[in-house]
Amino acid sequence: MWRAVINDYSRTYEIRWSDIDANSHVNYAAYIDAAGDLRYHFFTEHEFPPERFEQLGIGPIYTAIHARFLREVHMGETVTITYLLSGLSPQGARWKVHHDVLKSNGKKAVSIDLEGAILDLSTRRPALPTPELLQTFNLIPRSTDFEALSDTRWRR
Repeated sequence: MWRAVINDYSRTYEIRWSDIDANSHVNYAAYIDAAGDLRYHFFTEHEFPPERFEQLGIGPIYTAIHARFLREVHMGETVTITYLLSGLSPQGARWKVHHDVLKSNGKKAVSIDLEGAILDLSTRRPALPTPELLQTFNLIPRSTDFEALSDTRWRR
């Protein structure tokens, strides 16, 4: 699915030796980790650093991950990872984000869609984000196909 960017948030990453698997491809987990790093940078830059999550006793969790691998990326290459909010429920109980991994020539190498929630770290149950966190979620650039999610309906 093609997605246009409304505003833009991205970071560049250099592919390291430790990102490569036995087939000389980037290990899929390296893409997921880099996308998570990008999201933590975004939240930190918007006054919600990892320490704030810890103080509140909450943390983001994945409920679904879907990745499409379109082009090979090799060690030493620099990629740009984009960040878009593609769905959010009214109370922020559920969210969806989209990341594209772009090669230096601008061609898309990987497309990642994540669904998630906020976890109460003491009860290990889904929690609503604080108003402050929900406000930060609303600062994430939105995809043109952004959808309002249900606070209660979970994907099966």
